[in-house]
Amino acid sequence: MTAKITLLGTGTCQIQSERMASSVLLEIGEQRVVFDMGRGVTQRLLEYGLKSDDVRNIVFSHFHPDHISDLIPFLHAAAHSRIDPRKQDLHLYGPKGVRVQIMRLLSLFGVDELERDYYDVLIHEIRSESFSINRLQFDFLSLPPANNHGLRFEINGKRIALTGDSHFHDELVKFIAGAELAVIDSGHLSDDEILSAAARSQAKTIVCSHLYRELDEQTLSMAAKSRGYAGKLIVGRDLMSFNIG
Repeated sequence: MTAKITLLGTGTCQIQSERMASSVLLEIGEQRVVFDMGRGVTQRLLEYGLKSDDVRNIVFSHFHPDHISDLIPFLHAAAHSRIDPRKQDLHLYGPKGVRVQIMRLLSLFGVDELERDYYDVLIHEIRSESFSINRLQFDFLSLPPANNHGLRFEINGKRIALTGDSHFHDELVKFIAGAELAVIDSGHLSDDEILSAAARSQAKTIVCSHLYRELDEQTLSMAAKSRGYAGKLIVGRDLMSFNIG
C-alpha cells in the first residue's frame, strides 16, 4: 500500500492569496481522509481535481475557525451544486465536543441548506487515543495547546505525523520522533523551537506548515544540520505533495 500526502492549506487565520488555512489530504491506498478544513480548502480540493463524493472522511484536530470553517461551504455546495451534487455519505470525526460544535454550525444555517435526504452526514466523536476509518488505524493524540489533537498513522512501517496546532513541548517532539514525514505547526513555534524539534525528533522529513510568517528554508536547513539534524526540513506550500511508498 502507498500513501500520498498533499498540503491543501498551509496558512492560518491570516488572509493570504497563496496560503489557504489549515488542511492536509491523505490518500492511503484507495482511501481519502482530509485532516482539518480551514478557510479556502474547498477551492483547493477543486484545484486538486476532487469532486464532492471523493471526500468521504474529514477529521478535525480542534474547533478553531481556521481548522473547521470551510466545512460550511463544502456542505452547502454538496447540497445545492448543479454540477457536482453529493450522493455519498460524509463522515466527520473530531475530539470530544465535535457533535455539539457541528450541530451548532448546522443549526445556524438550517438543515435544509446544508443536508439532503439522499446522503447522511455522520458525526463521530473520538474518545480514545486511536480510532479507525475503513480499517485504517490512526493515533489521535492530545498535543499542547489544550484540545488540539495530532493525527498519526503508519504505512509499510513508515510513520506519518500531522500536528494540527501545536506549541513547542516534549509531547510534540515525542509525537513526531522517528517519523518518515512530519507536517508540523510552525506558526506557533519560533525558529529556535523548530530547530530543536528537528534535532531532538530526527524525523526524516519535516514540513513546516500553519505559517504566520515566511520562513527561509535554506537558512533553517543549514542551522538544523549544524545542530545534528540528519533529515530534510521543508517550508510547505499549498498543493505540495509527498509520496510514501
